[in-house]
Amino acid sequence: MKGYIGVTSREWFTYLSLHNKAGEFNFWRKDTKNFQSLIKGEPFFFLVKNDKRVKGERAVLGMATYLRFEVLKASEAWDRYHNANGDDEKEVFIGRMNAMFGAGAHTGQIGCIILTDFKTFHNPVLLSEIGIPFKNSVVSGKGITEAEVEAILEYGFSTVGDVMRKLTEVDRIGFTEDDEGFPEGKIKLKQHLIRERNPEVIQLAKERFLQKHGKLFCEVCEFDFQQYYGELGNGYIEGHHTKPVSEMDDNHETKVEDIALVCANCHRMLHRQQPWLSISELKQLLHMQR
Repeated sequence: MKGYIGVTSREWFTYLSLHNKAGEFNFWRKDTKNFQSLIKGEPFFFLVKNDKRVKGERAVLGMATYLRFEVLKASEAWDRYHNANGDDEKEVFIGRMNAMFGAGAHTGQIGCIILTDFKTFHNPVLLSEIGIPFKNSVVSGKGITEAEVEAILEYGFSTVGDVMRKLTEVDRIGFTEDDEGFPEGKIKLKQHLIRERNPEVIQLAKERFLQKHGKLFCEVCEFDFQQYYGELGNGYIEGHHTKPVSEMDDNHETKVEDIALVCANCHRMLHRQQPWLSISELKQLLHMQR
C-alpha cells in the first residue's frame, strides 16, 4: 500500500480538523490533471505549512483516506462539498480560489482530491527524522512507499504505552543497539526494530549455537556470561543483526544466519563506527590491542 504526502495550509488543516471529520472533503489544487498517485482506500498525509512567524521544517500533522479525483468549477465544488472545502462561506471560498489560482469566480476549474476519514496525529511527524526526503521547495506533494507510510503511521500515532511496549520487546529479544552510533540514525533503528517482529529467531540462533559449541559465548571476545556470573548468566547473550536496515528491502525477513551472538560491550562497539564493523573486523581489532 503506497501513500501520498500533500502540502497544505495551516488554516485549511485546522478548519478541517474541527469540521466534517466523518464525511467527504475536498483537498483542492490548481492542477486539473488526473491524480493517479493513489487508488481508493490508500492514505493521504497532510504536510502542514508553518505559520509565517515560524521557520524550520514543516510537519505532517494528520491523514485521511483517498476516495477519488474530480475536476470541478469552484462554484460546483462549493455546491457539492460546502464547508468541507475548508471555508465557512461560498463567496469566501470562491474568492480564495480566484486569488490563489486565477480561477474565474464561477467558471474556473480546480482539481479536487476527495478524501474521507480525517485523522489528526498524536505526534507531529518531521519527515527528516524518519528518513523520508522531502525538500522545503516542494509545494504540491509526492508519492511515498509502503515502508514510508508505515514509518509515518508508527510515529504519528505512537503513545507512551506504545513506546514502553516496544522497549519491553527490545529487552526481551536481546537487541540493544546504540542508537547514537546506528548508521542511519535513530529513526532507522526504529524501523529496524519495527521490522523485527519474530523474536523467535534469536532463540533459534542460540539453540543452533549451543548445538555447535556446547555453550553460549561472544563471537568476538569469547566472553561467557555463565562462566563469570554463574546461574544468573545462564542462557544470556545478545543478538546482533549483521545486515543494516538500509540494505534491507521492504519484504526482508530476519534469518538465523543474519544474527551474530555477542556480549554487550562488543555489541556496542559494532555500532560505534559508520558503516558498521563486521564480526571479523572487530575481532581482529580486539586481538591487535591485546
